Amino acid sequence: MTSRISLFLVTMLVSNTALAQTALNRGPQTPSQRVAQGQQVASQSVTASVPQDALKQAAAQRRGEFGQMSRTTVPLGQIQKAWDKAGKDSGVHTQVDCGACVYRVRLREFMLSVIQLPEDVKIKNADVADASLFDTKVRTDNTLVVKPLAAGVDSSLQVYAEDGRVYSFYLRAETVNSKHVPDLLFKIEEPRVAQSAFIEVAAGGPPAPLMNMPYTPKSGDAQKVAGDYVKKANIDPSKLRGWGEYKLWGSDNSLKPEMVLRDDHFTYIFYGDKWKDIELPTAYVVVDGIDELVNTRVSGTTYIVENTSKLITLKSGQSYMCIQFKGN
Repeated sequence: MTSRISLFLVTMLVSNTALAQTALNRGPQTPSQRVAQGQQVASQSVTASVPQDALKQAAAQRRGEFGQMSRTTVPLGQIQKAWDKAGKDSGVHTQVDCGACVYRVRLREFMLSVIQLPEDVKIKNADVADASLFDTKVRTDNTLVVKPLAAGVDSSLQVYAEDGRVYSFYLRAETVNSKHVPDLLFKIEEPRVAQSAFIEVAAGGPPAPLMNMPYTPKSGDAQKVAGDYVKKANIDPSKLRGWGEYKLWGSDNSLKPEMVLRDDHFTYIFYGDKWKDIELPTAYVVVDGIDELVNTRVSGTTYIVENTSKLITLKSGQSYMCIQFKGN
């Protein structure tokens, strides 16, 4: 028993002596050796903890190689339905230069509208009342663009010409779900110079402008009498019809015209002495049960609706007037 213990002690003594000699022979590590050893340990630790697939991706990305992406586009549902059945001239509003008046322009969010002044006008400058809601830029001598930056807002625009003329605009921005087509082109034209137009009245009748003519002219020989405002409106009197064939009703008499006539293309509304005071309405026709805005323009003192539907509704603020053609 004693011999076994002695043998174990001898073995331990020899082992410790060998380890001590090895450590002494190697000596202390230099700073570089310690850094290298730390990097080796860190590398072994990262390699052991990161999946092989991630290491392959990292190597590919270092070479600029990235995988394909499969992406789908989500529809935004921001299409204006008013355009579905709009005519080819929808979105274009043409108006004769009315001098000292305010032009009303219907705008829409996410759409750009062009305002075009008469050809002989050179724009010097333009001011919009609220530049945070409407962006305006002059594009050519007589053309500028307007873009609303929000919806459900309005403002005013003043355009100054080099010859001193000032054009005033009322701007209204509507939403994408508006039932009205916006004015993508708002064009102002100079009044056309037309030859005298004549209208036939019953023989023997007193010379009178068309505005004061009876709705049902008598038959018989006719004489030609100059129609003062008809001349300004560029109307072909031979094509006019509708005397006494319109039924009018509405909220009040503020929009009630003195006379309504039509030809094969347009409806002509005459306000007589109301003209100088009336705020011109917008015109609508019913399409598939929905009121649809139609283009209108002014020529002289004649309000022209570019439509010949049997029923036309005029609206201004809370007032409205229905004009129904009862003829064939």
